[in-house]
Amino acid sequence: MLGMNHKAGPYVTPMDLTTLDYIRISIGAVILLYVANCLVNQRVWIRKTFSWGTREEYPQIFQMNIIGGSLIGLFLAAGPFLF
Repeated sequence: MLGMNHKAGPYVTPMDLTTLDYIRISIGAVILLYVANCLVNQRVWIRKTFSWGTREEYPQIFQMNIIGGSLIGLFLAAGPFLF
């Protein structure tokens, strides 16, 4: 017989990811791969000239691209697991 102090273990449910979650994770991974490509090659895609520009030619755009892409990519990829 169980005493009054018996507590049931925590009920753990498996995490159910929806199709939208898988899409968000995929888009986040693609953005992070683009950021990694920019870091490895030290180039960034410039829409104004529709070509790749070097870090030295466009330092501010390069920096914004790396920081913004990293934040957005991480948010999209990790969001379904955190929220």
